[in-house]
Amino acid sequence: MYNILGEFCSLLISLVFFFFILTSFYLKERRNLLFFLCDISLMLTCASDILSTLCIVEFPKYSMWFCNLTSTVFFLNLCALPFIFCLYFYASISAVHKFSKIYHGVLILVFVVYLFLVIANLWTGWIFSFDPERGYVRGCLKNCTYVITGLQIIITEIAVIKHRQALSYRMFTVFMLYPFISAVVMAFEFVNEYWLMVGCSGAITMILMYLAIQSDRIEIDYKSGLKTEQYLERIMSKKMRTCTLSMISVDNLGVLQETFGSTEVDNFVYNLVRSFRMNIRGSIDRNGSIFMVVSPVGSIASLEKQIKEAFSKFTNLLNKKGKSYKFEYVAASINVPEEAKTYDEAIDLLKGLLKKARKEKTCCVVHSNESFLNEFRRKKAIIKILERELNPESTQYQVYFQPIVSIEKNRFIYAEALSRLIDTEIGSISPGEFIPIAESNGLIEKLGRVNFEKVCEFISRNPDVVKAVSVNFSVYQMINPEIKDFVFGTIEKYGIKPENIIIEITESILIEDFEIVRERMEEFVKRGIVFYLDDFGTGFSNFANVIRLPFYTIKIDRSFVLMMEKDEDMLKLVKNLISTFKDSNLKILVEGVETLKQDELVKNAGVDYIQGFLYSKPLPMDSYLELLKKQNDK
Repeated sequence: MYNILGEFCSLLISLVFFFFILTSFYLKERRNLLFFLCDISLMLTCASDILSTLCIVEFPKYSMWFCNLTSTVFFLNLCALPFIFCLYFYASISAVHKFSKIYHGVLILVFVVYLFLVIANLWTGWIFSFDPERGYVRGCLKNCTYVITGLQIIITEIAVIKHRQALSYRMFTVFMLYPFISAVVMAFEFVNEYWLMVGCSGAITMILMYLAIQSDRIEIDYKSGLKTEQYLERIMSKKMRTCTLSMISVDNLGVLQETFGSTEVDNFVYNLVRSFRMNIRGSIDRNGSIFMVVSPVGSIASLEKQIKEAFSKFTNLLNKKGKSYKFEYVAASINVPEEAKTYDEAIDLLKGLLKKARKEKTCCVVHSNESFLNEFRRKKAIIKILERELNPESTQYQVYFQPIVSIEKNRFIYAEALSRLIDTEIGSISPGEFIPIAESNGLIEKLGRVNFEKVCEFISRNPDVVKAVSVNFSVYQMINPEIKDFVFGTIEKYGIKPENIIIEITESILIEDFEIVRERMEEFVKRGIVFYLDDFGTGFSNFANVIRLPFYTIKIDRSFVLMMEKDEDMLKLVKNLISTFKDSNLKILVEGVETLKQDELVKNAGVDYIQGFLYSKPLPMDSYLELLKKQNDK
């Protein structure tokens, strides 16, 4: 007698997998198809093992041909399962590694030899036979299945270890566990023939593989039926194939959802995808409101026509159904790897093109040109330079100082610290170019920290000459919970005083994070740091908010100076504004003064401090020190 409980449970597991795979896997992809074949092989192995066991136990009850058939199917699948599993592994790495002719050849050779033995067994009885009197009889090669399976596993494990970088951590673990699971099951069955456990090792491995696959790759968007962008990223990150890559953004999906509800928008997406499939040549992937199209390299103008037709046909479809959707879209196309060598670079380039398209108009398709590519590559170069140079020891990232004059004392009393990138591999880069790039790429806070540390170091080296320096702080710095520890830790590190530091913050900080900023400012002021409101008049703050915060000085933007110069009414308005601030015990600093006329206007308006090219341009550290020393010698 034999216990078939293990095989029966494994058969049930394989049936469950069978239906799950049919409904959730894209079977046209070779790897997914092989996973499906693994499950079918497991199902046949378990079913044939159960039937073969019944034939052995109740041999006279079944005909000879049926007994031979079921046992032959069992032995065929016994090594077909590990063979297909090995092929699945090769399919998992084939996107980045060509099939090894040695590994692949040996694997096939081993299986062909086993296949020959099983088929020849029908005449030779080398593995098994059924005798009319004795029933089931084991042959001289009865243990060849263990040898063949062991060889297949060894071949696969060598390849797994060699190509482990091509596998995710989960998949690598599954492949490495497979021989251990198989060895334990085979050893158990070899020692105790009462238990039938052949299908168990396959079932356990299938479960682990399925969990790993589902965890690593969620590749189907169930609402549209399209593969997700994660799928496209995985494929193209491993090997950039020659194609035209397009990005289509439907920009008002969120508005539509608020207006019509999520169910209606799901129908919207479904119908839009239908139109895409009917009109656009190529494979389509989705990530929210973004659709990616991979099409053969050809005329981009033709692809542009296809995209416009898809949206046009979609609109017609909606009108026929009595809908009244209004939507906005932009699309961009590039050729890879001609214009982008990596998938990440391609995505950045497409996003840049979409941003450009949104500035121009909606419902359009844009393409890269030489000018845009040069701009894009320059931006990438600047990001690389910032990532490399944003550290206190950098000589290419420097702090310049623009002196600020006191009207009352008629001398320079302090300066504003300004960031500069000089002598890089693409030349000196203006702050008007690299600061927005730092902001949009998550580097602005790091820039602010390095700038602050360089300023503190400069003050510590020249305590008798430099009394105070104003430093610009970004929104990200001010709302960071760690900002207090950083600021006072750096001040202590360089042995300076809080009174040596003036922090300038812009109006934009006061819009969404007012209470956080207010609390933080009050903590800083208690410990001796002074605050300036930078660029007043360019943002959206109101007078009440400004008065509620512990500012010492209001810094009026250069745009007010230009308006004062051209418009008499604006001159009166600015004078009244300055008078109101001064009545609230606030000092007034005006920046951007470049002519004698502007200088006279702002002095008559009652300002306290002036900053501008008329008095001094931003200076390197040494030049600024020299200027202060000359002033002190007078």
